Amino acid sequence: MDLEKVIKERKAVRHYKENVTIPKSEIEELLRLSSQSPSGHNLQSWRVAVITNNELREKIKPFAHDQEQVVTASALLVFFADTHSAERLDDIYKQDVAEGFLPAEMLEAKIADSHAYHATLTAQQLTENAIIDTSLFVMHFMLLAKAKGYDTVPMRGFSADAIDALVETPANYKPLLLMAIGKAEKEGYGTSRLAIDEFAEFIQ
Repeated sequence: MDLEKVIKERKAVRHYKENVTIPKSEIEELLRLSSQSPSGHNLQSWRVAVITNNELREKIKPFAHDQEQVVTASALLVFFADTHSAERLDDIYKQDVAEGFLPAEMLEAKIADSHAYHATLTAQQLTENAIIDTSLFVMHFMLLAKAKGYDTVPMRGFSADAIDALVETPANYKPLLLMAIGKAEKEGYGTSRLAIDEFAEFIQ
C-alpha cells in the first residue's frame, strides 16, 4: 500500500474483531520501524507498554471512559514520554559510534555539548520535548500499522494516575496516549478537514 493511500485510509477504528491475535514479532516490527522517527538530539524519548493481558485491560477500561476497544482489540498500547531521556544520551551516542553513524573522535565533544544544552532546559521544556518526540513516534506507528493491514485508534481520554498505578513504570514516564490495535469489525468514520488556506500561510 503506497503512503498516500495509507494516509487517506487510516481512520480511528473503535469496533474490533475479537479474539484476533497479532503475533508479538509483528508488533515488534512495527515498533522497530516506528523508532526511525526523528527526535531531538536523537534521545528517542518514547517508551511503550504493549498489553495483551485481558485482566489488566479490564482494570484499565473504567479509567478510559469504558471504551470497548480497550478490551476487544488485539492489544492495548500505552505510549509514554520519558522526561529523563537525556540521561541516556551517553549510551545512545556510543551506539552511534559503534554502528558507524558518528566518528569516534567526535564522541566526547558531542556528549559534552548535548549535556551542556540539556542542563539549560527546565523540567517543563524537557517534558515538552519528550512529548513531541513521542507524538512523532505514535504517528509513524499508526501509519505503519495501517500499511500492514491493522487498524488503530488513539485515545487521549484516560486517567494518567490510574495508568501509573496499573502499569508499573518509572516515575519519569509520562502517560501520553492509549492505542487499541487490531482488525476492524466496523470501519472508522470519515471526518472533514479544513481547507489549506485556513491553516497554512505561504510567506515569500
